Amino acid sequence: MTQTLHIDPEFKAQIPPLTQEERKQLEENILAEGELLAPILVWNGTIVDGHNRYEILQSHPEIPCSIRDLELETRDEVLVWICKHQLGRRNLTPEQKKFLMGKQYGAEKQADGFHGNQHTRPVPSAGAQNEHQQTSEKTCERIARENHVSASAVRRAALFAAGVDLAEELCPGIRQRVLSGDLKAPDALFERLAKARPADYDALLEQIKNPQSRAKPAAKQKLFQKEKNALSSQPLTPYSSESRSALLEETSSVYSQLADISTAMQERWNTIFKQMPTLLTSPEQRKEVQAIFERHLAYLASLGFDLSVMTESKGEQSA
Repeated sequence: MTQTLHIDPEFKAQIPPLTQEERKQLEENILAEGELLAPILVWNGTIVDGHNRYEILQSHPEIPCSIRDLELETRDEVLVWICKHQLGRRNLTPEQKKFLMGKQYGAEKQADGFHGNQHTRPVPSAGAQNEHQQTSEKTCERIARENHVSASAVRRAALFAAGVDLAEELCPGIRQRVLSGDLKAPDALFERLAKARPADYDALLEQIKNPQSRAKPAAKQKLFQKEKNALSSQPLTPYSSESRSALLEETSSVYSQLADISTAMQERWNTIFKQMPTLLTSPEQRKEVQAIFERHLAYLASLGFDLSVMTESKGEQSA
């Protein structure tokens, strides 16, 4: 191996790291073959695929390898290629898959949205803005279809990826712990970090680094009741035409908020069921729990949602 290649930290960050055992096995395979069977893929002299093999070759310069250039134009196109290639792997953790989906979506939006710099690109017309919005939506739906998830899951993945990258800036090394599954922090914390003000970074990062720390039950109940009272006593203010227009422009943010609420509710259910498993095993208690859930279903039905379609969709996903 005589040619020196460049390693881009951002490109390498998209590659799920190997365990020590996996790296040892890869090195043994390379030594047994006496060559690299697959070429190292590069873009402008920068490694796109083959980081681990290249690093192993630094200790075994006598082993020959081939290098192949990828015909890509921009960094965003390279990031999209890396993410799609890695998403084809079968041994991804849920965190790695969500991170890669989010990075792919973000990179594709950047690639679609760039039409020159601030001095050369024209001011977009209303029609062009609508066309770009439709393209963005189609991109989201396509990525969702390719990965067998919902479009809202892709949008949340983009927030998750942005939060993980920001956490890495604030605390180097945390990204690998999260993506490897070593650090089990709720995804919602990273989504909140991505949307947070700088003044809130430290508090959110502390929650991410210490996900097991929990408030005492009495304190949590007091906080829950306080939030509930505040919500119930807060008057509803009708939207003006201007605020309604602004709300429509932030539809994806509203979807994310609804998803956060749904996730928080499920997490609270799981906590209660773990603390009192008889709610699921006792026929009498289970009947009471089911009655509570049925009231939620009745509420959704009153809004016009077709619950039978939801049930069928859930069945198809689990099949």
